[in-house]
Amino acid sequence: MITSISWKNVWRNKHRSLIVIVAVTLGTVAGVFVAGLMKGWSDQRVHAAIYTEAAHIKIQNPEYLNNEEISFTIQNYEKVKQFVESQSTIENFTSRTKVVAMAATSRGNTAVTLKGINLAEEKQVSDIHKFIVADGGSFFDVDHSNPIVISDKTAEQLRIKTFRVTTALIDSLKSLQVPNNVISIAQEYEGRRFYSKTKFSKAFESELTKSEARKYGSLITELAKYYHLRSKIVFTFTDMHGEMTYQSYRVCGIYKTSNTVFDAQNAFVRHSDLTKAAGFGPNDFHEIAALVNLEESTEKAEQLAISKEFPNSNVMTWRELIPDAAMIADIMDVYYFIIMGIIFLALAFGIVNTMLMAIMERIKELGMLMAIGMSKKKVFWMIMLETIFLTLSGSVIGMALGALILKITGYTGLDFSSVGEGFEAVGFAAVVYPNIEWGFFFGIIVLVILVGVLSSIAPARKALKLKPIEALRTE
Repeated sequence: MITSISWKNVWRNKHRSLIVIVAVTLGTVAGVFVAGLMKGWSDQRVHAAIYTEAAHIKIQNPEYLNNEEISFTIQNYEKVKQFVESQSTIENFTSRTKVVAMAATSRGNTAVTLKGINLAEEKQVSDIHKFIVADGGSFFDVDHSNPIVISDKTAEQLRIKTFRVTTALIDSLKSLQVPNNVISIAQEYEGRRFYSKTKFSKAFESELTKSEARKYGSLITELAKYYHLRSKIVFTFTDMHGEMTYQSYRVCGIYKTSNTVFDAQNAFVRHSDLTKAAGFGPNDFHEIAALVNLEESTEKAEQLAISKEFPNSNVMTWRELIPDAAMIADIMDVYYFIIMGIIFLALAFGIVNTMLMAIMERIKELGMLMAIGMSKKKVFWMIMLETIFLTLSGSVIGMALGALILKITGYTGLDFSSVGEGFEAVGFAAVVYPNIEWGFFFGIIVLVILVGVLSSIAPARKALKLKPIEALRTE
């Protein structure tokens, strides 16, 4: 009976109740969307940390962590490899050699780490081959000697990436029905070459109106991008004998991940090519990267097993190798409910105010109920249930709408490319696919009920202080 009365009381003043319900709905939608957005970014960051940058486990020489000397290769490599291979819980693994080198072209230079990889093994552990940019060549699908795959960032630093207006670009603009005056300005730049995206954009967009620059500037800059594949890069590094060595490679592919720092630091060559140049032996490798079957084991369990077998090797999980991604993954669940808690805390003041107004309007009615025998306990429960129903109604609608928005945006993605450089500088993707776990909604329901209970305390205390005789005299 109390439940039925409470539900009916919610709708006695429909306009007031609907205002609160709409406020709770909008707050819940906003909270669910923000939580889904952060979860999407978190998941993508963790996925990149594991499948692009580090793998689940990495085995190295302990000395290599302190000083990346080329001579600090894995001790007892063959035995370590055989042990890893024998572990049924290890899905795939690959061995890599690494050389810190100075890269130089006729137009620029930068420092990178050359990673010597086995192509077949690398594709089973890392998804770097999936990040080859459009018109950026291939992942070693070439027949020339000494190929290398570098990042978009490295290509920019070495001036292998340029921006220029070509006849093909003009034809593309015409097919896209870009206004003739914009095409005319573009034609004025035909034949000119820019080595910086910023310089090209600044020069070209300065001749456009603000509206034209906003609408077509990014499009034309993207179309003007050109990679000089097969460009020669000369690398300088110290070989296994401590001698300064020079080795040239030709660019066969350009990749771009969501982490600019990772991109700027790493370039990939075939292990056989790097072995010849650096003088590595058949068992000289700097790291073994492995993926764990998480349905059968954990990274920590495999780390302990390998460390126990080979105490002279350093075994680290992705959480230790990339602590920022691990921290984000660990705090994200707490962060969701902090967001929702702040939103519901703000809404709680409106709910309390609404319920106090409802109590003031029903003083005579409440006095009559207590006069005919309704206990203070039942009065308290009635008001508390009214508050919970009011809050829960809005939150349920909000969760449904929030889930629908996440479903749509999780499929289409949200493009933050306009500020993508800032996100990618800290390892976050410019295009995010929001998502949320269903357990999050159960947590919201618990939080809503808690907020409803807390919001009902003040109105309920106001009602319980009423004296039936005085309340009946109220007009």
